[in-house]
Amino acid sequence: MTIRKKKLREIRHSVVATLRRELLESIRTKKTDTVYVNKDKLKEILVKKEEKDEHQKRLEMVMAKSVQKHDELYKSLVTK
Repeated sequence: MTIRKKKLREIRHSVVATLRRELLESIRTKKTDTVYVNKDKLKEILVKKEEKDEHQKRLEMVMAKSVQKHDELYKSLVTK
């Protein structure tokens, strides 16, 4: 499963998210077709991107450095 980030856009009085042509082709539709949207299922798959506060950013940096140190140590042990 691939998760993609989509930007919402306002067009007149509506808000839209774009769909890749490959997705439409995979369900045998084209850009001029009408499709039905199950609002309940759509709500389950859409997640708002949350902005991270400074604490979350620092925590992720510490975790990334820890993983990097682990990888370096593991590589050094494997090559011995």
